[in-house]
Amino acid sequence: MNKKILLLLAALFFVIDCALVTYHLKHKNKKEKKKVLHTLNKEHYKYSIYLTSDDGPLKSSQHLNQLVLDYEFPLTLFLVGKPLSEDKKLEKILSEYKNNPYIILGNHSFSHANFHYKRFYKTPNKVVKDFDKNEKFLGIYSKLARLPGRNVWAIDTILKGEKDALLSAKKLSEQKQYRLFGWDYELRFNRFKIPTKNALAHYKAIKKLLKQKQTFAKNQIVILMHDQMFRNKESQKMLGELVFLFQNDPECKLKFLKDFKIEFSETQLATAQ
Repeated sequence: MNKKILLLLAALFFVIDCALVTYHLKHKNKKEKKKVLHTLNKEHYKYSIYLTSDDGPLKSSQHLNQLVLDYEFPLTLFLVGKPLSEDKKLEKILSEYKNNPYIILGNHSFSHANFHYKRFYKTPNKVVKDFDKNEKFLGIYSKLARLPGRNVWAIDTILKGEKDALLSAKKLSEQKQYRLFGWDYELRFNRFKIPTKNALAHYKAIKKLLKQKQTFAKNQIVILMHDQMFRNKESQKMLGELVFLFQNDPECKLKFLKDFKIEFSETQLATAQ
């Protein structure tokens, strides 16, 4: 009887030991793969990929912040102050964003136009004041900005986008020296905040736009996301997989938006005005 118990205990310890070894190797391999991932030679990359996300800090922003730390990729965030003014618990997330070495911050207005965009852009001076308020409230002194609710660019004398917001963009650019960024491609989500495409579909669509030169600037693409989409695991999984695809593509390099440079041809300059 004692012999049977000893044999059972020995078998149990053997199974536990095997499980621990498997767990160790699995996580060790993950770490090794990640290390190789970030030392991938990108000297001769062709395309610059700029991942950006709007509307934070929100409760769901904590998941995005953790994704950035896990995958170690550069992300530019355009922040809105009003949600934090209404919920002081978001100060912790703002602090995490500011302390994340893979994140840089930009201005997305204080009020987000209160979601009344046509009215907001009728008074450009109020738009400028709203951005000033957000800068002071959040302590963001970057000159990267994005207009709420409008895909408008105002960079290096180039002004392009939806007409009702162009004067506001021009004032922010000339008076406050902001570089205002629109976007070339959006990672869309449905009303449940679930992504409408998987990572591979997004990856193929983005590469197609780059190869067909259908972006604002040649060989560069600005991708729009929203912090609120990361409240669910489907969006978190999708972004992680998309980042992994770009990190392992020798043609592509993920970069901060502060590194965005315009190299327009004469034809592109004519059509951008």
